[in-house]
Amino acid sequence: MGRAMASPFRVVSFDCAQTLVEVDWVPPVVALKCARKVGLALDEQVAAETYSRLIGSRWAHYGLLNQRRDPKVLEDFWLTLSEDWLKQLGEDIALAPELIRVSDEVFFGTPSEVYRLYEDVIPTLQGLKERDYPLIVISNWDASLHRVLNHFGLSGFFNFALASLEEGAEKPDPKLFRVALDRLGLPPGEILHIGDNPIDDVQGARALGMGTLLIDRGAEPGPGRINDLRQVLEFVG
Repeated sequence: MGRAMASPFRVVSFDCAQTLVEVDWVPPVVALKCARKVGLALDEQVAAETYSRLIGSRWAHYGLLNQRRDPKVLEDFWLTLSEDWLKQLGEDIALAPELIRVSDEVFFGTPSEVYRLYEDVIPTLQGLKERDYPLIVISNWDASLHRVLNHFGLSGFFNFALASLEEGAEKPDPKLFRVALDRLGLPPGEILHIGDNPIDDVQGARALGMGTLLIDRGAEPGPGRINDLRQVLEFVG
């Protein structure tokens, strides 16, 4: 990965949610939307509370399942969760596969009802690639991170993408950043990490000595802070 640059950084790392892709996923809200799409008329308060309780009680287990990196195992998790939700609501569990099919459309249809690509992403990634920067993703996400990147045509820009649930550690835990450093074989000071969360992204990366930029699209740019990803191109020179 060696080449001389004016910038001290040799690799640029990105968070994904609210950095590359706007995410609007509130689990019980999306579950209710899917239920309406399959024709279920539910008591929405009871249904939302039930779904929140079910997913909350199983989320740690879901994280362990992600570490197995087996798509079928994760598909079975969501199917079982849907069956148990329907059962507790007194509905026919035979509707669970249809709920899963509809949820796939909600997440990955055209357009997605959950994800939206920010308009500054593609120009930024293209500009960095033209400058020969290797790019990676370090994100607090489940295994679907890879599908999301592929859905928006982003996968080809990145050398690799780390999803926290697959790696067994979430930012700001240094373990997740160390996985990236080990794969890159570079010291932390040569990686610039960009994300929207001042704790997970900025404090987490800085704790290891990585460079950081906070992306805050609703604020004025300032030291260590940008409001448009294209400003990264000016930052690295």
